[in-house]
Amino acid sequence: MPSLDGQTIILGVTGSIAAYKAADIASELTKLGAEVHCVMTKEATQIIAPLTLQVLSRNPVGVDLWDEGKGWQPGHIELADKADLLLVAPATANILACFAHGLAPDLLTAIYLATPAPVMVAPAMNGKMLAHPATQTNLETLRARGDLIIDPADGVLACGYEGPGKLAPVADIVRRVEEFLSGEKKKK
Repeated sequence: MPSLDGQTIILGVTGSIAAYKAADIASELTKLGAEVHCVMTKEATQIIAPLTLQVLSRNPVGVDLWDEGKGWQPGHIELADKADLLLVAPATANILACFAHGLAPDLLTAIYLATPAPVMVAPAMNGKMLAHPATQTNLETLRARGDLIIDPADGVLACGYEGPGKLAPVADIVRRVEEFLSGEKKKK
């Protein structure tokens, strides 16, 4: 039996160049038995097509807050309610700021505010952006709220710089999700 069987994961994808790695994350989580629902920022759609994530997750992909389902309940609330985990990978400095300050300008941020599910965030950005005091304060705020942060890796970044800011390896992200949700199952 797959290790994530019956778990509902919202995979938030933001406009980092690492957004293309969300395809591998969605694929691996789906193979492990999770029901994966991808939610993309408009910026992420400039890097990877929603169709790719739709095929790999086997579910429609949400992009626009104002283009929701047909039911009586707003789609972002319905999705937020059924999630066992909100995983945002990659997470840009912009999305971290929105989360930390309670801003909801798009579908992903609205789901973040609406979900009672635990949140796991994997930042990916330029090392200078990551090191900026505003970004570090936003990460501290999210940690203080109980959001789980998967620290970025060191390496050569898309911008050509070398250092921290690279999205954690896909295998590490998937392992952290498995470990966390396995622990949550044991608590129930």
